[in-house]
Amino acid sequence: MPLYTTDGTTARLHNSGVVWAEGKVTSSTGYVDMRFDTARSAGFGFFRLDLTGVRMEGKQLALRGLSAHNTPVTSGYFGGYYAHGEVDANRHIDSTTSDRMHSQSHFRISASRSGQHGTRYLGHFSIYITHPVDSSVTTGSVNGSRINVYWHGTMRVTDVLAANIAGAGTCTGSCDYGIRIGTHDNTSNWDLGSYCLTAYKEGGQF
Repeated sequence: MPLYTTDGTTARLHNSGVVWAEGKVTSSTGYVDMRFDTARSAGFGFFRLDLTGVRMEGKQLALRGLSAHNTPVTSGYFGGYYAHGEVDANRHIDSTTSDRMHSQSHFRISASRSGQHGTRYLGHFSIYITHPVDSSVTTGSVNGSRINVYWHGTMRVTDVLAANIAGAGTCTGSCDYGIRIGTHDNTSNWDLGSYCLTAYKEGGQF
């Protein structure tokens, strides 16, 4: 049954999120896969992945799409990112703090920088993923069924130390099955963190 919010006179449908996947990492891990094809079949086309307490010493944090079970999409990531913070002498966004993604192998969530946590300075990110399900976008000449991703967070990383990190982009591959979050090279340096993937409906899907 749908949830409505009312002021006593007028009722409005409440677009509440549904937790689709959640868990935590407490020992050496390379990546976590999260399936969302079933969510998309139910009309959910917008997702938010919250990461808290991430420790990934010596490795970069990466996000990849999945085309099928255990099948990451390893090319076709485009966009840009920056990591600006503690020891950036320039104090502004430039080529030393930002870069592009041009047909890369993954979304570079930690801005191509590795974790340098000093044990306790952990990473925290909110990652937004849109993957339209409306037929006016996904079929015909538009063919817009692609994931678009944008993120913002903080993590203590190489070269910058405590950093303000953000980025955005798209993947041209088929990422219809889900996502993979983990180290950029799949090695098991991720040893702390929690994750929660929440699904939301687009307009027109209620």
